[in-house]
Amino acid sequence: MSPANRSSIRRSRPADLDAIHRWLVEEDARGVHGNFLCNWSVIKAAHGEGDLLVYVEGKTGLPVAFQLGGLIRPGILQVRQGLRGTGIGRKLVQRCISMATKRDELLLYIECKPSTSIPFWKHMGFTLIERADGKNYAYRVIDKPLQLPEQGVPVAMVIRFFPESGKWEPEAKPYSVFSPLARLAPDGSIYLPYRVQFHEEAFPNVRDVVVEIEVNGTCIFRDKAKYDGAQRVGVKRCTNGYYIDMVHPT
Repeated sequence: MSPANRSSIRRSRPADLDAIHRWLVEEDARGVHGNFLCNWSVIKAAHGEGDLLVYVEGKTGLPVAFQLGGLIRPGILQVRQGLRGTGIGRKLVQRCISMATKRDELLLYIECKPSTSIPFWKHMGFTLIERADGKNYAYRVIDKPLQLPEQGVPVAMVIRFFPESGKWEPEAKPYSVFSPLARLAPDGSIYLPYRVQFHEEAFPNVRDVVVEIEVNGTCIFRDKAKYDGAQRVGVKRCTNGYYIDMVHPT
């Protein structure tokens, strides 16, 4: 197949929007399950914001699938009915993951709608979130290895993330615990071998998460992750949670 006839993934163009609307209307008239014509205003707005990704079929030059939300926030993924199960949805998800990684947004969060999409999202590495409202959401954490400095001394670290009550309850149970084999560099910073990440959406009842950082058995910080003190010690905010690449002891 010549390069001109190869399928591609790109940002939507005005003609793509018209073509998508035509097949959404046609599928809706036939009662196709999982049709998002009801969300047309959202799709149109995503196009206007440059946030609509389309899969363009090489042989026709027409969009046959689209995605919005970038897997960073609940959005829409739809493949034209006759082409479902051919790997197009998987390719769109893989492209979104690549784009999110380049933006350093490694905490992914999506809505599994319709519910029949749940097996697909699980296959793509997402974990289903149990919510009281019965809606189906899922998350995924993309790992990020980090480079340790050549010089420095090993440090025993423990990083814990607690519910808000962990600020005043010493015996509160943490949501998650990390024990990276870190290294204290000559510049005084503690470098981690991988990014420590806390995904807020994975815990539907979380409010103001508390982070605790322990170095060689001594607690150097325990307070809300959103506070300035946490930022100074190395806690950083991203769209769906917090992460730590290195620690700056105070």
